[in-house]
Amino acid sequence: MDDAARIAELEAALERSRAETRAAFQNRAQIYSALYDELADQLGDERATVLMKRAIFNRGLEVGRKYRDAASAGDLDTIGRIFCEGSPCAGTLFTPGVEESSEGRIVLRMTTCPLEEAWTAEGRSSEQVDRLCEIAAAVDEGTFEGAGLDLVFLDRLGIAGSSRCLLELKLRETADQG
Repeated sequence: MDDAARIAELEAALERSRAETRAAFQNRAQIYSALYDELADQLGDERATVLMKRAIFNRGLEVGRKYRDAASAGDLDTIGRIFCEGSPCAGTLFTPGVEESSEGRIVLRMTTCPLEEAWTAEGRSSEQVDRLCEIAAAVDEGTFEGAGLDLVFLDRLGIAGSSRCLLELKLRETADQG
């Protein structure tokens, strides 16, 4: 096999892998919505939301370890780099970026989301999509809590009319000063 054929084979394998990853995220969205529907039917919307967020938050606490050293060092630029470089499919699923960065604060951005896209494709109302986005965002809340950072969502794709998620992160020692 010549180099051109090998490169074409590798590119095709990469595209299959990206499609499989996208499908896995869409499946995750469908699992979240099915779990939510069942829990809401049994326990009500608020209780279903609380239970799902708690479980997903706890998973995020584990994920937060990859940010902990940078957070401890106060290195928000590295946190932004880890966030962007660690995004699945070379960033094509969430299209991450750094919106702004200043002393003790960074705002991370995502302009696409396969979860939100899957819920919209299911025909969910904007209110349902926003609730499911709120639930799914608990992983980010846990991730950055686990890293020792304070997180505030400034915007979320699930909100009607929004075109991005904005995650404001602050170092703990500066969070109380500002």
